Amino acid sequence: MCAMKFGAAFCLCLFAATPLFAGRALTLQDYYGVETASATAISPDGKWVVYQRNTISETENQRHSELWMSPADASAPGFRITSPAFDAAAARWSPDGKLLAFRSSRKVPGAEGDIWFLRMDQPTGEAFQIAGVGGMPTFSPDNKWIAFTKRTPPPVAPKSQSVLDKQLDQRFKGRVIEWVNYRFDGRGYLPNPNDPEKTPPVELYVVAREGGTARQITKMGVDVLGFAWKPDSTAFVFTANTHQRDESTYERADLWLTDLQGQTKRLTDDGFEYDSPAFSGDGQNLIFRRRQGLSDVIAKKQDHGAAVDIFRMSAAGGAMKNLTPDFDLIPNAPMWSGANIWFSSEVGGDGHLFRMTAEGGKPQRMTNGERSLAGFSFTPTFDRMAFAAQDTQHPAEAFSARTDGSGEIKLSSFNQKLLAEVDLNK
Repeated sequence: MCAMKFGAAFCLCLFAATPLFAGRALTLQDYYGVETASATAISPDGKWVVYQRNTISETENQRHSELWMSPADASAPGFRITSPAFDAAAARWSPDGKLLAFRSSRKVPGAEGDIWFLRMDQPTGEAFQIAGVGGMPTFSPDNKWIAFTKRTPPPVAPKSQSVLDKQLDQRFKGRVIEWVNYRFDGRGYLPNPNDPEKTPPVELYVVAREGGTARQITKMGVDVLGFAWKPDSTAFVFTANTHQRDESTYERADLWLTDLQGQTKRLTDDGFEYDSPAFSGDGQNLIFRRRQGLSDVIAKKQDHGAAVDIFRMSAAGGAMKNLTPDFDLIPNAPMWSGANIWFSSEVGGDGHLFRMTAEGGKPQRMTNGERSLAGFSFTPTFDRMAFAAQDTQHPAEAFSARTDGSGEIKLSSFNQKLLAEVDLNK
């Protein structure tokens, strides 16, 4: 997603640009020469930054991504850490900094799924898989568990058919359509979203960090849309929409808690849409994004929607506090660190980082300039961060800085040759 966002944004500038100085004018062919950095992942000790290098192949007519790594202080050039023969993306560090998880299309005998790991305390080793990890991993804070979500078909009970039913199955070669969105341009017929057998739900699992048999935590029957570990590694907060299979209801995911034994508690059920939950450091409170659901807007016959805001609530549920009632932009997923809450937001076409106290108040903008920052990652202490940044004259590159925006260091220069040849119009 990050790569496509950066690429699309820059291309709007690319083809609107005209030469101003001595360099040559841009051509359509330059589209294939633009490279972007995205999806940064800073190591827990703040010494290294991993990021995606995204390119476009004209001959193969497809995008390609691979993972690169640089010292956070740019004391040495960045270098590739994944094979160029396969796509690699979405890097994540383990809490101790010894493992790096990523998604890759690499195919080798015996491989299961697309999740791979690198030993970062032995950076020259080959990528490997951990038994039982069936989705993009999220390490527990105590570094003992790996959580992930994956599609989980429900158990199929044997069907007892009458003679007539068996004849119908044998003779009827048509297609029964019982849902609204049954076709999609270019894809043909879609699986029935109302049937768990046709569209299995995405459920939450955990497996030991060293691997083993994964244990299913949730049995929602609908998709677990996002989750976060409790700081003591004993529970999760997650979002799920119990109305997912009801075509007459628009999206309205709620907040839920579950422990490692699968004991689940619902926290919200008010018609609003919730996402991006996170715990406070002591595990006693939650922050999340909240907006009025479209079904509720229609039911109340409103002629307008509602703002997206960041709220705070006890992890046990109960009353909520709007932390951004006067913030007139749309906050992205919030992160809690000590007495502060951090989030990014788009600002008039740019993208920047904001900070506010856990009690709310006016958010303070931490980064500046006419540019778009995205793909933020932070050290556990929130003293340093990494991100990708672009403006109208520079495709996205990777950077590191202090979280107050000072000490910014450029880590990648994928477009140095192209920018030396062409003139870009601000």
